[in-house]
Amino acid sequence: MVQNYIDKLRQELQTGNALEHSYRPALKNLIESLDPTIQAVNEPARSAHGAPDFAFYKRTNNNLVLGYVETKDVNVNLDQIERTEQIKRYLGYANLILTNYLEFRFFRNGEKYQTITIAKNEGLNLTPLEENYSQLERELQAFLEGEAETITSAVRLAKIMGGKAARIRDNVVNYLKIDNERNQELLRIYKVMQEFLVHDLSIEKFADMYAQTLVYGLFVARYYDETPENFSRQEARDLIPASNPFLQHFFDHIVGPNFDKRLQYIVDELCDVFAVSAVRETISMHYNLFGEAVDKDPVIHFYEDFLKEYDAKLRKNMGAYYTPVPVVHFIIQAVDDILKKEFNIPKGLTDTTKIERQIMQQGTKTKQVLHKVQILDPAVGTATFLNEIVKFRRW
Repeated sequence: MVQNYIDKLRQELQTGNALEHSYRPALKNLIESLDPTIQAVNEPARSAHGAPDFAFYKRTNNNLVLGYVETKDVNVNLDQIERTEQIKRYLGYANLILTNYLEFRFFRNGEKYQTITIAKNEGLNLTPLEENYSQLERELQAFLEGEAETITSAVRLAKIMGGKAARIRDNVVNYLKIDNERNQELLRIYKVMQEFLVHDLSIEKFADMYAQTLVYGLFVARYYDETPENFSRQEARDLIPASNPFLQHFFDHIVGPNFDKRLQYIVDELCDVFAVSAVRETISMHYNLFGEAVDKDPVIHFYEDFLKEYDAKLRKNMGAYYTPVPVVHFIIQAVDDILKKEFNIPKGLTDTTKIERQIMQQGTKTKQVLHKVQILDPAVGTATFLNEIVKFRRW
């Protein structure tokens, strides 16, 4: 979508006659392509703080304004524009974007929380910054969300959580690439993780761990929350069990006074979604669709759904794929039957007999005693197979 948008901007720019208004149709098309339920209205009626160039509405409710955009020409320096009285007035709107079509500055309640550049203007040509395309798409989609959505589908919940986590990860990477005093708290957490978890932790890996821990930690807290009428970062911290001191300290960080305000809005957006959604019931219903008794830990298994939306490539590399329990039961029964019939082991998977074999150890032959039947799951994932085999052996 963003590449198509850049192509249209380039076509206008290369005519040599383009004015600021010439690029507006491309922006309108980009916004409405990202979310077909949104209508981008050019030059809307004047409202409380003035008349920005675009207003975004839900097509189903023209009274609900999701945000505004003020546009400037592609060669305009937004640093200067941001200091004008016009923009100071527009900062009275809850959600505002200031853009020259190539650089997008996002404001919430008067505070700038994100800046994304997708191309550089070089005369009559544009040099795309393709690595920022997906970040802009996610940020625009979040900007257009409006009021917190009540989630009734686990698939939708995983998609929202994955999107928030990806935004946090990308932002943390971008922040730490630039020396800035606002990074002090993030750097503190980075050093803690290097000291106690992974000594050679890169910025990219740290951002990944940070985002996953934050978003999935909030999910776990909400899942076990006994007060469904509300939810916040502070409540999430209070719900973290004392048996997990690392997670407790991490959530001390996100409720503390030094928590990065550039990330705070994303976290609070997710808390708002959790607050209006019956998370535990939604997850339980999701797994019941397989016809399974919910005798496993849904929190563990839902991680696979979350990871699919957050980073499908990472999920593949980790081998995190959920196998429905009925399928696991069939495979276990089949292996047990093969052991009995083909390998002449009457007790199958429940066999506990041992065998001896000779091995070389430090140049000397020695005897090794092994169980005849052993279980190995090289792609353990959430350990569904091992868990069900343990149950099988108890029957």
